[in-house]
Amino acid sequence: MPPDAPIAATITVPETLALLDGSFASVAKGVAEDRYVLWLGSGISLSRVDGLRQIIARVLEFLRVRITPGDPACRFGRALRAALDLAPLTDPENARVDLTQPFADWPDHNEIVDRLCNNYARLLDVNVEGEPDDYLLWEAVDVRGTFAAPGKLPDVEHMCLAILVLEGASSDIVSANWDGLIEGSITALTGGQPALSVCARPEDLREPAAHGRLIKFHGCAVRATQNEAAYRPFLVARQSQINGWLTRPENAALRGRLEDLVATKPTLMIGLSAQDANIQALFAEAAVNMPWRWPGDRPSYVFSANELGGDQQGLLQNVYRQDLTPANRQQIVDGSRIQAYAKPLLLALVLHLLCSKVRTLVDLAAGAIPPADRQPLRDGVVALRDQLAACVAPDPLAFINAFIDQWGRSLNLIRNGSLTRVTGRYQPLTVESIANIHINPNLPASGMCETGVAVGVLGYGAARGEWKIASPAANSVRDGMFRLNTSSGEAKVFLTSGPISALQLRQDGHVVDADEPVVIHGHKLVPAMPRSPRSAPGRTGRLVAREVSIATLMESSATLDDLFQRFREELAI
Repeated sequence: MPPDAPIAATITVPETLALLDGSFASVAKGVAEDRYVLWLGSGISLSRVDGLRQIIARVLEFLRVRITPGDPACRFGRALRAALDLAPLTDPENARVDLTQPFADWPDHNEIVDRLCNNYARLLDVNVEGEPDDYLLWEAVDVRGTFAAPGKLPDVEHMCLAILVLEGASSDIVSANWDGLIEGSITALTGGQPALSVCARPEDLREPAAHGRLIKFHGCAVRATQNEAAYRPFLVARQSQINGWLTRPENAALRGRLEDLVATKPTLMIGLSAQDANIQALFAEAAVNMPWRWPGDRPSYVFSANELGGDQQGLLQNVYRQDLTPANRQQIVDGSRIQAYAKPLLLALVLHLLCSKVRTLVDLAAGAIPPADRQPLRDGVVALRDQLAACVAPDPLAFINAFIDQWGRSLNLIRNGSLTRVTGRYQPLTVESIANIHINPNLPASGMCETGVAVGVLGYGAARGEWKIASPAANSVRDGMFRLNTSSGEAKVFLTSGPISALQLRQDGHVVDADEPVVIHGHKLVPAMPRSPRSAPGRTGRLVAREVSIATLMESSATLDDLFQRFREELAI
């Protein structure tokens, strides 16, 4: 990054987590509770699909190469002139236009593209005689090849969004993007299991939403490619479409759903400038029907931005109305702006969410240890989260891929003790939002609350300097879920929620006594049946796994000190 790069572009994930723990704690809590609607724009896909500058240059070159030389009535020549008039060109620039040369070679091509970036919707509204209204979008932009090519791989942002959906934290997502990268992430993480309902035309609202619904109110290139007749008319790009979007009867159902979301759930905009007239009008209309007041329990409108642009500030003016005054304007602006762009913000939100869920499991675990003594365990989970966050740089994509695979593998082993029937790369900790974890009737018997306590104990010990936690030495399951380095040596560690998964770990050859692994059980240990009545009494010198039951420790420990001491004694660490 250049030295003058904006804060939002240079902020690290640990620094973003500090914002979510501090001044934006209510936003992080709101996301974890599935209170916020995520409104997404092109900023989340910048490294995967062509940006405005590339698209504008492509449209101009598309028109130029189709001009018939020497024909002043050429329809492509007239369309190109109309496009350039939107720049507009100065007299010297006009004199330097050479239609025989590629647009990229024009001496003023950068300046022309710069000016058209603020006029991209009007550019796509330029008519080519004899062609459909959306001709430039469909053919010049090549919406199918640019946004729906099957080889496009999701980036960090899309995988983080998929995790938020699968964890029940983002049941409502609204996107102005045409690409299918969020859907592709969901498919990759679930192994193709249905988890997200995609709505790109009003009829799609009738489809059931398993984990969440993605409303693509400007259309979907993937679906338009698959079913042109049904979905091409709903691709919104031209200024005339944007201006008339709210009043067109075919958009009434979508408009109603979006207005309801704006009125009933706070908004978090990521990668979206909010410059389009239909977005501004939609939020203003929703505020008339049921306004959010400022101040409130949490910010009602939050933008991922370095500084709020004029359109974003205008939106705040429209939605807060009488609450926004010259005296508090800057306070509202500052409270509505998280200075972190999509990549660090979404990574931080994922880590914050998962940490918060584990901390909730610590609170829900049965046992006599009082809340005050559980706080250090909760802090221990945060310490492990922060250790993870420090590993994001320098390659966030490598980090999120490794994290997804390791997290999914670990939760499969914790719950099932096996990887033989794994579907998809990711396993959610809970499918409910954090607000609804406590009403899951299967939770008390699952052993997951006790597993959460185990994570807290491990983090607490690491924070005290009693041991260090590191990744497995290799990718083999037998190498454990992680390594525990203590003054007495190194151990492979396995977590298991119950006796069935613990037995399966052994049957599948993952836990081997000769390795002397540490096995931390959520439920109580099931005594092993003796193999032979003639076994020799006393010590045999055989290597065995070191095992401990969190449920047993929680049942018999009255304080954190008791729990921690007995944990160390049981495992001899």
